[in-house]
Amino acid sequence: MEDAFSLFSRLPDSIPRDDAEEAFGLLADYKHKEVALAEITRKYDFYEKLFAAVFAERKEITKEYFRLIDQGIREKNNDLVLAGLSSLSSLVTSSPLANQDFMKKL
Repeated sequence: MEDAFSLFSRLPDSIPRDDAEEAFGLLADYKHKEVALAEITRKYDFYEKLFAAVFAERKEITKEYFRLIDQGIREKNNDLVLAGLSSLSSLVTSSPLANQDFMKKL
């Protein structure tokens, strides 16, 4: 299929030059927007996958801390319960997106 730019370049000379230049400018704007939209879509897909992976990992870590807390409760081991609660507290109060240098590289 022929793209709009190729088709436009073959239009007859009977079309006034100003109209042709305006139409070509509109086509160029459209192409620019098309490219920008493709880039935005690519970045969206990347970040969606990245955040899904980051938060899936946090979910697994959270489950492990709760497992330790439950184990400590079953065994009446206050140190294990405290360690699990402390670790869980640190995890939930920290942001996985807080590493500014890492985020800037993305």
